[in-house]
Amino acid sequence: MLQKKTVLCLGLLGALAACSAVSEPDKPASTSGTEPPGSSSGTTSSSSSSSSSSSGSPTDAGPDAPASGDDLDGDGIPDALEAKIAADYGPYLSVHPSDGCARHGVLYRIAPHPKEKGRVMMWFDVLFEKDCGANGHVGDDEMSGIVIDPSKPAPAGILAVRAISHQNTPCQSITTCGSCPGMTACSTGTKSGAAFPVIYMSKDKHGSYVDKGTCSNSIICDFGGCALAAAPSTAPMVNAGEPGKPLVSNLTTAGFVNAKNGWTEAALMNFDPWKAGNFGGAGDVSKDLVDDAFVIDTTACK
Repeated sequence: MLQKKTVLCLGLLGALAACSAVSEPDKPASTSGTEPPGSSSGTTSSSSSSSSSSSGSPTDAGPDAPASGDDLDGDGIPDALEAKIAADYGPYLSVHPSDGCARHGVLYRIAPHPKEKGRVMMWFDVLFEKDCGANGHVGDDEMSGIVIDPSKPAPAGILAVRAISHQNTPCQSITTCGSCPGMTACSTGTKSGAAFPVIYMSKDKHGSYVDKGTCSNSIICDFGGCALAAAPSTAPMVNAGEPGKPLVSNLTTAGFVNAKNGWTEAALMNFDPWKAGNFGGAGDVSKDLVDDAFVIDTTACK
């Protein structure tokens, strides 16, 4: 379980004005036997995945050291702290146990919540090498949004999660869950010894849902439905940075779309997530990373 706390003065572009306590992560658990078929083991932090890396991970200076260092994307949150938030507050990502094309990685963006002081938004984009369901195609891009209160340790600090499956298509489905009054409680899976909200990815089509029933009832769009994987995904995670100040501009040389991680589709190599254009036959990642549709109103949470 998460234990020691570090007091972190976030100074987030005027949106976060107060210092917050963020729990230190556990020591990395072994990923043996937990990797979904076809995906890569291990995690790529924002600092190691960018050609302009930060000065180190949040834990390099010891568990009681204040988070500091480079803020190369200029959003007011040190890059190392963004990597720490992603590791601490990332959801239980459930790739279907029988998925036929499960190779994937996660591209995330962390920034101050645009409307709520003291809270953080995480855009959580799962990129698959293939969609191998009906009308399959090379490349798959499924975004979710997560609102975080960094003054609370994970998972309590995860206030709300929104998934939009097959966005901007006839199969679009929006599911939202959270701990705020009036919200549907999130389904949970055990991660790091605690109950974390689950984001389900449908079998082969990879539609993203926070409600398994909604996914399983989408027979036409997500045949095969969703299921809780025995363990959360341990695929690589890469920090996208901010518009105009990217932390990664090539997902092959500084990310996870490469032969080392088993990727083979030439059309996806050297992909720049901030350059306009689709990820193979999927969506435009540069637009997804700034999409307000994933920003959740959590003002009901005190």
